[in-house]
Amino acid sequence: MKLSKALYFGDFVAIPLAIVLLAAAAIYQQGLEGAGLWLAAFIAGLLVWTFVEYAVHRWVYHAIPFFEKFHDAHHDDPTALIGVPSFVSSGLILAVFFAPLLFTVGIVLAGGFASGALLGYAGYMLVHHASHHWTLKPGSMLYRARIQHMAHHYHNTPGNYGVVTSFWDHVFSTNVDRRRRAAET
Repeated sequence: MKLSKALYFGDFVAIPLAIVLLAAAAIYQQGLEGAGLWLAAFIAGLLVWTFVEYAVHRWVYHAIPFFEKFHDAHHDDPTALIGVPSFVSSGLILAVFFAPLLFTVGIVLAGGFASGALLGYAGYMLVHHASHHWTLKPGSMLYRARIQHMAHHYHNTPGNYGVVTSFWDHVFSTNVDRRRRAAET
């Protein structure tokens, strides 16, 4: 769905705030002694997010008709502010990555893991937005991510579902080398 700028960019305010609040809650609960556990869970959440990003893009946005029609709107108009309203996406990540863990492993690990996932999502949004809206310097990390993502949009072969990293595309053999396009046409 097309979004207002506030709903499109809202996560860039909500996510840092949520991470600070989750870190503060962990420190309040265990003091600085829990910082190492929080950081380890944060890294784990960030790493798990990379797979979630890939999986949702491949097996939800490109496979389930209800979601596919919304994602197709993005493919039809890649520069439009299309997406899920920020409060929904951040809320869903907290519901999936924080709430179940809070009751099983506690605030420190749940908060760290959810914060890592939230930062991963913010990274995804930043890289995706930059790929479609910014003029990027050739050779930069964002430029390379843009090249990968543009192959997803404009290549005849489905693939390149990872936006921030192509790791899972390599694991699942869905990486599309942009140089293959010229050979295929």
